[in-house]
Amino acid sequence: MLYHWWNQYWSKALLVAAFVSLAWFLRQTNGALLQEVFYGITQPLRLNTAPPAEQLSDARTLELQERLLELQAQNQQLQTTLGEVNEAEAGSIPAPIIGRAANQWWQHVIIGRGKGDGIKVGSPVQAAGGVVGYVIQVTTHTSKVLLISDPRSSVGAMLTRTRTQGYVRGTATDQLEMRFFEKDLTVTPGDVVVTSSSSTLFAPGQPIGIIQSVDQQASPVPVARVKLNAPISKLEWVTVYPAKAVKIENQAEAVEDATAPSALVGS
Repeated sequence: MLYHWWNQYWSKALLVAAFVSLAWFLRQTNGALLQEVFYGITQPLRLNTAPPAEQLSDARTLELQERLLELQAQNQQLQTTLGEVNEAEAGSIPAPIIGRAANQWWQHVIIGRGKGDGIKVGSPVQAAGGVVGYVIQVTTHTSKVLLISDPRSSVGAMLTRTRTQGYVRGTATDQLEMRFFEKDLTVTPGDVVVTSSSSTLFAPGQPIGIIQSVDQQASPVPVARVKLNAPISKLEWVTVYPAKAVKIENQAEAVEDATAPSALVGS
């Protein structure tokens, strides 16, 4: 019986076996054989399908135009930074931002200047608009900057209108939290916030931001939200200033200085 079945269906059985084997092979090779076959069949057709010279020329022109626009934008930013440096005190250093972690966008940045350029731990860092942060770690050619928007950072601050003092602390956004040292005070949205004379790292009077809102009922003292002047989320260049007499010797102490109760107005 099997002999008769084989004589009748052997060709179909071989065809099915070949089909199953081919399917198994394609599955194991992720279709590589089909890709090669398709490539071989279409190769003659592709020899005459190269982009026309005009199309390549247009694409190249567009690329060069975009590169030129980017270079112009970078040059404008550099010129702005250099202009600020020329107006600042001697020893200030323009520095490009060369590193920034996406998951720590508001915490710190790496700049392309270091010990070899005269930068020291504790050096204040500013940009167009005002205070950005301060250097907490230095290598020969790079430096790490703790941003003022980092929740670990706190900076002595005051209102220019009333001279009321307090300190600002980062919230990992473009707004800071300002806490005052007295309960009864006059503060309104729109008041300008600058660094205070109690700061050990920043010179007094450096712009920080603008009061956005005030919670007079906060305990034990009123709390305000301050919109940062400096566009920290979009920084590409900053200016580093000479460190003051009071310096932080290493990164660990920098964090302690920013968080210790005794140092709330010390940075």
